[in-house]
Amino acid sequence: MTSPKGQEPQARYAYLRSDGTAYIVVGSLVAGLAAYAYQLLGGRTLGAEAFAPVSVLLTIHFLTFIVILLPIEQLIVRRLTIDRSRSGLPAGAYWLAGLTMVGATLFAFLGADEYLNGDRRFVVFTALTIGVHFVFAVARGHLAGWRRFRTYGMASGGASLVRLIVAIGVTLVRPSATGFALGLILGPLVVLVWKPFRRVEVDRDELDEDAKSALDDRGLLTGLVLAAASSQALLLAGPLAVGVLGGSAVEISIAFAAFTLGRAPLTFGYNLLARVLPPFTEMAARGERSELRAWARGMGLAASGLAVIAAGVGWLLGPWIIGAAFGADFIPSRLTAAAVSFGVVFAGGGLFVGQILVARGQSLRLAIAWLSGFLSAVVAIILTAPLGIVTRVGIGFVVGEILALAALVAGAVIVRDADAIKEEAKAAAMVTRRTLDIAVSLVVLVLTTPLILLAGIALRINSPGPVFFRQTRIGQGGRPFGMLKIRTMEAHSDEQVFADHLARLEASRHTEMAPRIRIEEDDRITAVGHFLRRWSIDELPNLWNVVRGQMSLVGPRPLVPAEAQMIGLDNPRFDVKPGITGLAQIEGRDTITMAERTHYDEVYVKTRSMPLDVKILIRTVTAVFRESGD
Repeated sequence: MTSPKGQEPQARYAYLRSDGTAYIVVGSLVAGLAAYAYQLLGGRTLGAEAFAPVSVLLTIHFLTFIVILLPIEQLIVRRLTIDRSRSGLPAGAYWLAGLTMVGATLFAFLGADEYLNGDRRFVVFTALTIGVHFVFAVARGHLAGWRRFRTYGMASGGASLVRLIVAIGVTLVRPSATGFALGLILGPLVVLVWKPFRRVEVDRDELDEDAKSALDDRGLLTGLVLAAASSQALLLAGPLAVGVLGGSAVEISIAFAAFTLGRAPLTFGYNLLARVLPPFTEMAARGERSELRAWARGMGLAASGLAVIAAGVGWLLGPWIIGAAFGADFIPSRLTAAAVSFGVVFAGGGLFVGQILVARGQSLRLAIAWLSGFLSAVVAIILTAPLGIVTRVGIGFVVGEILALAALVAGAVIVRDADAIKEEAKAAAMVTRRTLDIAVSLVVLVLTTPLILLAGIALRINSPGPVFFRQTRIGQGGRPFGMLKIRTMEAHSDEQVFADHLARLEASRHTEMAPRIRIEEDDRITAVGHFLRRWSIDELPNLWNVVRGQMSLVGPRPLVPAEAQMIGLDNPRFDVKPGITGLAQIEGRDTITMAERTHYDEVYVKTRSMPLDVKILIRTVTAVFRESGD
């Protein structure tokens, strides 16, 4: 981050919606979905026995990538962020990667009969998989270090897509385990298409020599590996712990299904780490410790809030989702599903808070935090002996992740400046709100994608024209932006109807007979459009505006330029980001007058807080069912 310390917070956090962040988000989603599709295709095509060598190869790949190669990638990102003229890869990384390749290959060789169905070709595949993914991690580290985030996102999604395409081709021509393994090897090489090691000019100020020298990386790689191993042990050791405690084969399978499905959000989060590490590193180099502490507290609070929501979703839907994905024999208890869902969110929060310690080079604090979480999980499992084995492991996982996140936040905020407490609290609230905006929007977008597709198909059948459209709205600070919506009117409809309605609003907005915001009996709306508006489905694409940072989940609804001119751009409602929903929406949606809406918007800005935002989000659901809207 290059903004001076005195700059407005909105400008200082602008990097969250620039530099290709959207590409990383989309690339991460594509990578996660394609990876799961690859595994499901292989399992169903080859069967459990024939797919076993591929599953072992995937496990080796995942463990080595997360524990060894991802820390190497993070180290490269940090080194190039501090000094773009230096070599991104230290000599120790070559040794570490080489030893990892030798160790994994030796394991595959010795366990070929037991784990690989005796197919010793997979010994070679193991070495090749680690080798090409080492190149992949180093390449992505250079892309992120030189702030080529757009390319980073495309490379991440492209690798998984190539792997899936190869698997589909193998399935159509001649299904075989070696064919699926080939896809795992070829996929990462797609990163070379974008010439990742080509130096590029970055539109950012260089750090001065004092800042560069203040952040060395001695011992950092060791700390990163220890932290990664400890954090992954909490998540990956679940099924193993069930076996060690004497669980049956069925219980081991149930734990495997619950923890495997729970790991999906983290797979998405790993790619986003490359987006937050560069700005955190620049803050650390410039001595912006107060701001980093605010980020740590904000992300910790956001994780706590999201974890409660995730636990509720896990309790209600977890057993059903796992049963649909793996089969009826794998269904866990509601408590286990809720525990895994709760713990995974804390694990994700810990990954992002940990990037602050990575940026500072405080690898010891990072490793101690994750090790303390792992040890506390072991203690929790021992103390809950009267409970069922799978439930004990789930509770241990939750306890470990909570304490790990608490230790990470404490490690990031341990040095405090009393004079900065108020400013840090304000910044932490902003980070919390923005983190919740992104997380909730992405989850809802993923879950409602089938609904949006069905709405688009119905709309095209009912009315010719595009499914989506962008409408100019006025956002924070009076800045215009394009708000994305599903079309609900006839294409090329007469805009004079809206212009006449605005004229009526302007002429009578200060009178006792002021009309409602809604246009009554609007003939421009299609039959499908009426349904979409009734249930606010047409507004779901607004979530993409939230991800991009143009809107928030809660705030005054964005106005068209003519409405904004009526109210005046100096109105307090323009001091905050516009929202998908707001106080005015839960008090009447579009059945109120313009004066009433403006009043509610001003009240919201004056009393804005996280508890109020949560209240508005909850009441929005009931408002959708209570009142039809325009």
